[in-house]
Amino acid sequence: MTVDFHSLRRGDRLPPTLLSVGAAEVRAYLAATGEPEERWTAIAPPLALGAWAIAALLAEMPLPQGAVHSAQEFEFLAPVPIGSVVSVTLQVVQQSVRQGTNIVVFEAELGAGATALRGRATVAAPLPVALEAAAR
Repeated sequence: MTVDFHSLRRGDRLPPTLLSVGAAEVRAYLAATGEPEERWTAIAPPLALGAWAIAALLAEMPLPQGAVHSAQEFEFLAPVPIGSVVSVTLQVVQQSVRQGTNIVVFEAELGAGATALRGRATVAAPLPVALEAAAR
């Protein structure tokens, strides 16, 4: 199921996603970022968790043309062992339209039982012409 970015409203929740935090996923992340593997033999790099949370959002909701990821913040609360399966939940906590631009703030939580990561991402995208006219 894909979600239309422009239909989102405050309080909307995207379907929860399960992510496997396997050794192969960690190695791929480390190879992409150039971070040394020696540091991350038992737990996943915290920023990898954030990247995977954003990827989960994009899998459920492709961004419209012209979208800009304008802000990001993470709070890392607990380590996630390699080999874990974690749940990612995403909710719209703010949504507004300003000068023909739809601005949506997503809140994410990631964890296995206890929350390991909490974060927010702000995405802005120009409204399609038909939606912009209806918003006036």
